[in-house]
Amino acid sequence: MTAAAERSTHEFRKTLGLKDVIAQSLSVIAPAMSGAFLTYLASTQAGGATPLAFVLGALGMLCIGAVVALFARNLSSAGSMYTYLSRGAGRPTGFVGGWSYVCAYLLFGAGVLSGFGFFAAQFVELVFGELVGWYWFTLLGLVAIAALNFFNITVSTRNQLVFLVLSMTVMVVIAVIVIAQGSPEVSVVDGETPVDSAGRSFDAAAFWAPSAGVSWVGVFFGMSFAMLSFTGSESGAALSEETHDSRRNIPRAVIGSIAIGGLFYLVISYATAIGFGVEQAATDWPASATGLAAVAPDKTTAALVVAAAAGASLFCALGLHTASSRVLFAMGREHVFPRFFGRLHPRWNTPWNAMGFVHAIWVLLIVGSVVLVSRDAQIALAGGIDNNVTGGVFAFSLLLNFGTPVVMFVYLLLGVAGIAHGVRNARRNFVVAGIAASVFAAVAIFGGLYYSFEPAAPGAEILLAVRLIPWVGIGIVLTGCALAAWTRRKRAAAWADMGRVFDEV
Repeated sequence: MTAAAERSTHEFRKTLGLKDVIAQSLSVIAPAMSGAFLTYLASTQAGGATPLAFVLGALGMLCIGAVVALFARNLSSAGSMYTYLSRGAGRPTGFVGGWSYVCAYLLFGAGVLSGFGFFAAQFVELVFGELVGWYWFTLLGLVAIAALNFFNITVSTRNQLVFLVLSMTVMVVIAVIVIAQGSPEVSVVDGETPVDSAGRSFDAAAFWAPSAGVSWVGVFFGMSFAMLSFTGSESGAALSEETHDSRRNIPRAVIGSIAIGGLFYLVISYATAIGFGVEQAATDWPASATGLAAVAPDKTTAALVVAAAAGASLFCALGLHTASSRVLFAMGREHVFPRFFGRLHPRWNTPWNAMGFVHAIWVLLIVGSVVLVSRDAQIALAGGIDNNVTGGVFAFSLLLNFGTPVVMFVYLLLGVAGIAHGVRNARRNFVVAGIAASVFAAVAIFGGLYYSFEPAAPGAEILLAVRLIPWVGIGIVLTGCALAAWTRRKRAAAWADMGRVFDEV
C-alpha cells in the first residue's frame, strides 16, 4: 500500500464546519425526543418538580461541557473523551473511560432506536388508527442510519440540522399553547380527580421539591436523567479531525448545544408539568409515557409532538452511531482495540468496520432485551403499557437505565482528568471546571442508582431489571479494567502510544 493510500485509510478529510458539529451535538442530545420521553423517565420520581431537575441537569452539563471545551481547545482527535482522559488522567483512566464511553453509547443507541420504533408506531396509530408493531420501524431505522452515515458524513449532519430546527420549533409552539391554557380542571389521566391549580399558567412549585409534593432524592434522580438528556453535547468533539478550525468550532458547538438544549428543556418540561398540574403530575406524569403529547390541546398537536419525537429518536441514534464508531476507530487506530476498527473506507473516508460493528451490537442488545425478559417484566418497566409497542418502550427504558450511570461515571472521570491536567500544568480554569463537573456527575450517579436499592414507595417491589442497573455498570467498568491490564501487559507498544493526538497546540 502506498503512503498516500495508507493515510487515506487512517486520516479523515476536513469537510465539516460549525453548523455540522452543532448538528451532531444537538442530534445526540435529541431535544425533541428527550423533551417528549426522557422528561417522563425523570418524572417517575421528580413529578411536577421535573423542571427543577432539568435546571440542575443543565448546570451540571455546562460544567462538564466546560471541561470538554477546554480540552478541545488544545487537543483535536476523533477519540474525544478517550483522548482527553488519556492525556489528562493517564492511560489506565483513558482506556477504562474510553471503553465505558463506547459501551454507554452502544446501550443508548440501541435504546433510542427502540424508542424510534415506539414513537413511529404511536404516530401511525394517532393518524391512521392502527397500532403497528414497533420492531418494523426499528428495522427501518437501522436501514436509514446505514444509508445516511456509511457514505457521507456531510449528508448526515445537514439532514440532522434541518430536522432539529423543524422539530424543536413545533414542540416549543405546542408547549407555549399548553402553558397559555394553564393546568386542567381535572386529571388528564383519569378525567375525574380535581386539579388544585386549575387554570394556572405560572406555578413556582415546579421549581421547589416540597411544594411539588416530591422528595429531593426524587429530584436528584430526575437530575440524572436530565443530564442524560444533554449527553451527546460532547459528541461533536468526535468530529474534531473532520472539522475546519476545530479548536474554535468544537468548544462553541459543545457549550452552544447545552445552552440551546437547556432553554428548550426548561420550556418543554415546565409546559408538561403545567399541563398535568404541578402537584397532580406526581401521579399522572409517570402514568403517561408520551409526556407533552399527553397534555397537548388536541389529537393533531399530539400527533405533531409524537412525530417530532420519532424523528428526533432516529437522528439521535444516527448521532450516537457517528460518535461511538469514531471512538472505536480512534482506539483501533492506536491498536488498543483490534486494528480492524482503525481503518477508513478508501473511497468514502468513513469508519465502515466500526460502523458495521455498532449496527451488529445494537441488534443484539435490542433482540436480547426483549427475548430474555418476561412479558410481565416488560409491561412493568414500560409503565403498564400492554400492546404492540410494549417491547419498544421497555427496551428504551431498560437500555437507557443501564447506560446512564456508566456515562455519568465517564463524566466523573472527565472531571478528575480536568483537575489532574490543571494541577499538572498550573491551569486554574481546568481545576475549577473539573471540580464542578465531578460534583454534578457524582450526584447524578447517586440519583440514578438510588432506586435500585430503595423502593420508590414503602413496600413497593424493586423490579429485577432495576436492581441490575448498578451491577451492569460495575461489570462494564471491571471488564474495562481487566482489558486495560491485559493490553498493558500484552501490547506494551500500543499502550505507550495511547491518547496520541494528531493536532495539538
